[in-house]
Amino acid sequence: MIMKPIAVALTAALVMTSGPARAVSEKEADCQFQANLLSTVQKARLNGVSKDKLTDVIKASNPDLSESVLAAVPAIADHVYSIKRKDLKDVDLGAATKAQCLENWDQIQAMKKTVTN
Repeated sequence: MIMKPIAVALTAALVMTSGPARAVSEKEADCQFQANLLSTVQKARLNGVSKDKLTDVIKASNPDLSESVLAAVPAIADHVYSIKRKDLKDVDLGAATKAQCLENWDQIQAMKKTVTN
């Protein structure tokens, strides 16, 4: 069954940045978490997980994920699943996401401040 190897891969990708053992900056940790989440969705897509089941598969293999992270999965899935599978094989969405996050970190934080004030 395809679900078990996917669950293992999803867990490994998301656990890499969870927990208090992170000895990196908040910026690095947040951007790495986003990258891992995109990579997880990309791997699931390439492994044939249907978009309808994606959130359930991620939740089952990562029960400690917050509801706010799980709530973001459908929007991420819409983007990733709109890309042809053959095109996903040649791109690293995680690396691209992390680079973009790091590059735009200050702007993102400024927007967050504006929204919360």
